Amino acid sequence: MRDVRLVNRVVGLETEYGALVHDAELSTEAWPARVKNYIFRQARAGALDLHYRDYEEPPGNGGFLLNGGRLYLDMGHIEYASPECVRLRDAVVYDLAGDALLLNALREMHACDHVSFIKNNIDHYTGATFGCHENYLMRRETQFTPPVLGTLLCFLATRQLYTGAGRIGQAHPLAFDFDLPPSATPVRFQISQRADHIVNDIYQWVQFNRAIINARDEPLADYRKFRRLHLLIGDSNMSPFATALKVGTTACILTLLEEDKFPRGLILQEGSICKVEMRRSIGY
Repeated sequence: MRDVRLVNRVVGLETEYGALVHDAELSTEAWPARVKNYIFRQARAGALDLHYRDYEEPPGNGGFLLNGGRLYLDMGHIEYASPECVRLRDAVVYDLAGDALLLNALREMHACDHVSFIKNNIDHYTGATFGCHENYLMRRETQFTPPVLGTLLCFLATRQLYTGAGRIGQAHPLAFDFDLPPSATPVRFQISQRADHIVNDIYQWVQFNRAIINARDEPLADYRKFRRLHLLIGDSNMSPFATALKVGTTACILTLLEEDKFPRGLILQEGSICKVEMRRSIGY
């Protein structure tokens, strides 16, 4: 009998944290780097990179943690990547470990009274967004045909009904490099934080022109056998049950796809528009 605790694939989450400084004399930009340096150099929770990993990741920008995850700076904010997990419970626990790691660092630095790291997806002052990215290892031979992609987009667009973190208001127009369509009435509450900022169904880049499915083919494994499904649509969840539902249901859908048991004919005409209209039309 298959162990139901397994998700039948390697999964992992990446969480970008917002920084909130309560003292006007302190620099918001400096604190992510201070906390990152404390975690590696004083708390000795991992090992800093000694060499360039990419042109945007110089030595010392981040490193591997003792739990197998990574902590690094991404465009000025702290990002925590969980270790690769094959059990749903582990995926949830290691996601929470990132929260605990930052909180413990602030406590040990005696900074809790004036610095906070926020696990949300919206900066209400600047209109910026920071994400929670999901990663799922898949078999290379699995084909993303148009009917399959249509049904997968249908699932991902409606998944926010039970995994959305909720938000007040709507995205600021300055958060985009193009004009947003006019809205008939102001939006007071939404069930998803990230939905406003996901403007395409499938696209390769992860900034500005964000998509439900990120099209980068970067498996971080044997390229001949595997691909990595990289999703940008999900919210950062404080509830471990919402995180479990987000990862667990997606893993189930991908297993159906790989075993050729995927439902057919459930296709949204415009996935990115549908998920915007849906999460705005539910009244509270």
